[in-house]
Amino acid sequence: MKGFKVVVFDLDGTLTTERSIWQHIHRVLGTWEGHAEHFQRLFLAGSISYEEFCRRDAMVWKGMRADDLRAIADSVPYHAGVFELRDFLRAKGLRLAGISSGLSILSTRVERELGLDFSVANDLLVEKGVLTGEVRIKVAHDGKRTWMEEVMRRFGVQGREIVAVGDSRGDLGMFSLSGFRVSFNSSSPELVREADLVVESADLADLIPRLPL
Repeated sequence: MKGFKVVVFDLDGTLTTERSIWQHIHRVLGTWEGHAEHFQRLFLAGSISYEEFCRRDAMVWKGMRADDLRAIADSVPYHAGVFELRDFLRAKGLRLAGISSGLSILSTRVERELGLDFSVANDLLVEKGVLTGEVRIKVAHDGKRTWMEEVMRRFGVQGREIVAVGDSRGDLGMFSLSGFRVSFNSSSPELVREADLVVESADLADLIPRLPL
């Protein structure tokens, strides 16, 4: 891929089929309706901060075994074509990174299985294998620009040398510092407007012939 050195992916809904690992876990455990769904409404209405939203979410899982949540995260499927796209980008000599406002119990698995060079997400805190009900926020809902700057420092590249791939308004921070911006099945009209390439597909391999070679 001429002129580009790094591809930065969002995770939830972009590499995987679930748009939110937080919501997915809640739905599997039956803690969405009447609990986390209410927290989300408060956050979207501006009644609570993102940090408070995440803290309330995490408190619902206090006392649960971390392995049980990890098993749920491990069951989240990738979009079709993810390994084909990974292999294509690697063959072009590109570095790969992931920035997620989701959870590291999923991002660490994705980093390992896809062989990403770097990834970051939010941590559920654990003591003796049990969730404490606390969360360490590394990537806020609107905090991806900061981590794009870290990617630039880490890999010694400029923004114009980065391709960003995302699916939601939270990825605007990635788009703001990238040289080529891909909207993949976006839920955000604003993200679509900012994109250089808009793809609606169930298969990530469909990006391959449309990337700027």
